[in-house]
Amino acid sequence: MSLPIGPRFTTHIMNTGTISSSNHRLLIGGTGLVTRPAIDYYNGDVDVETRKYSAAKTAVKVAITVFNGVLTRYFAEKLGIMLVKRGIIQPISKNIDPTAFAGGVATVVSFLATVLTTFTLDIPLLNSGLNFALDKLFPGQRK
Repeated sequence: MSLPIGPRFTTHIMNTGTISSSNHRLLIGGTGLVTRPAIDYYNGDVDVETRKYSAAKTAVKVAITVFNGVLTRYFAEKLGIMLVKRGIIQPISKNIDPTAFAGGVATVVSFLATVLTTFTLDIPLLNSGLNFALDKLFPGQRK
């Protein structure tokens, strides 16, 4: 069985392959920022105060990680492209499309920077950001 897909939808699917890592993170993170706190807030298995606290905590976590992830990927992509343009990183073969190669280098640099900043920035920012936000939103109710 096959699922026929029209030409407009096929074009949209093909264009998703050209989305940069930072834009991809923004799309996924934006979706998470909308859905994850809503899931916590509408969890009927816990009381209302716990739901509010959990939804706020989740929103702060997602916002911080998305912000850091998008910025890290954006600047790392620019660095990767710059490394190729300046000739610091070059393909071995001359038959490789320079634009595609620069995009590949940008993706690899972005991935490495993301791994590094997850441990060096995300965790400290999460701790301080959560403490600050939850103290403001729920004074005297820290759990």
